[in-house]
Amino acid sequence: MDGRWRGPAATLMRGGLSVASVGYRGVVGWRNRSYDRGKQPIVRVDVPVISVGNLTTGGTGKTPLVAFLAKWFREQGVRVAIVSRGYGRGDADENDEAAELHQRLPDVPHVQDPDRVAAANVAIDELETQLILMDDGFQHRRLHRDFDIVLIDATCPFGYGHLLPRGLLREPVQNLRRADAVIVTRCDQIPAAELQ
Repeated sequence: MDGRWRGPAATLMRGGLSVASVGYRGVVGWRNRSYDRGKQPIVRVDVPVISVGNLTTGGTGKTPLVAFLAKWFREQGVRVAIVSRGYGRGDADENDEAAELHQRLPDVPHVQDPDRVAAANVAIDELETQLILMDDGFQHRRLHRDFDIVLIDATCPFGYGHLLPRGLLREPVQNLRRADAVIVTRCDQIPAAELQ
């Protein structure tokens, strides 16, 4: 993906992955346009929603930021809950991120459900939540958010410049325009000139 591997086999593999990226781009573009044009409903819930997400696959520091925000809001006296998809949990009650968040924030409920609208409603109706933090929510367009934060990893900011499966981008970089705030993480791991 990073382009360092050379030779005919690498070129052939990158070419095949680039072709597959064209189809992926089409599906992502169609999906986003359907939300932008109102063909797919965006559901607003009864409390504010803050989304923390990214443009690329892999870790960018979302879980630590969600934990920071949850703790800060709790200190302000706001009843906050975290909702997430629960990817990778299998038959377990929670995935690794949820386990980490529970360890850091035992008093903050975390509702995992692929249907994040349903998760948000559970948090509001059953847990009397006043604010929803949606973990890994940038690509989840169905739940309306009042503030969208996108994290970019300084060590590999734009997924080698290609969409999946050729690169690590979940969607094109220009879609950052949907974000209300962009935070660059891991700034201490690259030279200052490269960061600039």
